Amino acid sequence: MNVLSVVLIAGCVAVSSAANLRREEGPVMGYPTAGVPILPEHLDFADGVETSDFVFDVLERTPNQGQGGTVQGRESVNTPALQGQGIALSLFTVEEGGQNLIHYHPRATELLYVIKGTIEVGFTDTTGTLHANTVKAGQATVFPRALLHFQRNIGKGTSQYISMLNSENPGVMSFPRVFATLPADILAQALRTPIEDIKALQARVVPPQLSEGGVNPDYDGAAGPNGNAPVPALGGYMPAMPAGDKTKEELYQTLLAYLKK
Repeated sequence: MNVLSVVLIAGCVAVSSAANLRREEGPVMGYPTAGVPILPEHLDFADGVETSDFVFDVLERTPNQGQGGTVQGRESVNTPALQGQGIALSLFTVEEGGQNLIHYHPRATELLYVIKGTIEVGFTDTTGTLHANTVKAGQATVFPRALLHFQRNIGKGTSQYISMLNSENPGVMSFPRVFATLPADILAQALRTPIEDIKALQARVVPPQLSEGGVNPDYDGAAGPNGNAPVPALGGYMPAMPAGDKTKEELYQTLLAYLKK
């Protein structure tokens, strides 16, 4: 093989690789189609995007508010510069003891960076192995695509972290909402639990907007009006121990009262 042949082959590989880097994600289901997918005349970014669009304020997004914290998301549907770029992000602010519900993203891998606080994270792989870790401010972790995972604030005070996903429409399937939408008899059989207990659990985690007729007086409200925001610690936050000298029995009774909530 002569030098010219090698150069031509290398050139073809480079062009092919460059094309793959800009490969479209495919139709972005459920989102406006303006500017998506990227057209040949707009190879760098979507049509209509202006210079100022490349800077956006995450904190100005209306929070998805739960009793345990908030989520402020940026996706292509609300951020033009992200259209066709195959990326989305969310800012989480979670109160002490709060938890981001167990969930998975069917179309994305997640990279999470902790800005403030200490959180417990974990995901379960297809072998049934739990991978649990503690992540502190300045550290990052990754959740593989479509695997169930969670985050919980185990530090003192509010934690804050940013989630980055490699899809502009990653999707989110929270475990409580999935649990609530499956037939009660199917769950009862799978979990070997009386169907009445299953129905009671389902009612507690389904917000009115997802309930038949838009009404559900049994919803506890912990995950907010959408049913997928951070929830608080069970029993509320652990109270500060009483000031002054206390006996071991008094401290034990304080802790016992909290655990019984």
